Amino acid sequence: MQQQEFSETIMVFRHKMYRFALGYLKDEEDAKDVVQDVMIKLWETRSELKEKLNLEAWCMSLTRNKALDRIKQVGRKRKSDLDEVSPEVFSHSFSPLRVVSDLESHAHITRFAAALPEKQQATFQLRDMEGYSYLEIGEMLNIDINQVKVNIFRARKAIRENLEKLYSYGQ
Repeated sequence: MQQQEFSETIMVFRHKMYRFALGYLKDEEDAKDVVQDVMIKLWETRSELKEKLNLEAWCMSLTRNKALDRIKQVGRKRKSDLDEVSPEVFSHSFSPLRVVSDLESHAHITRFAAALPEKQQATFQLRDMEGYSYLEIGEMLNIDINQVKVNIFRARKAIRENLEKLYSYGQ
């Protein structure tokens, strides 16, 4: 695989890989480092990439493994996402009340998702935030499709229950 072919087939996944790594690491620089490490590994093993049936799933699987290695290596606790969401994410056509409400909801969902067990968190992020199919998620995480469905169901249920508790306070 030459540089042009590598750019056309592998580099297109770098943004998804970054968001996926960021979901695990909660640190932009660490996520960038993980993606860079994965890209280097992919470049070094480029001759073997044609054997992979689903390159995107392979790239995401490598990213997940590197992110988990980084967490073990650094041994740091995850930062809160509450300060990381900027108002620019939301459209300026919304009312200020809507923007604040959306920011607050996003922060709660992110916080609840971060508290999920690892597989539930990963499947939730890949399905509901990245839009991958159940089959692709199973390939990326190396788990059975039924386990993917169970993890997503449990993650959504836990987040929904936490949101219901939070918003039903005082009623």
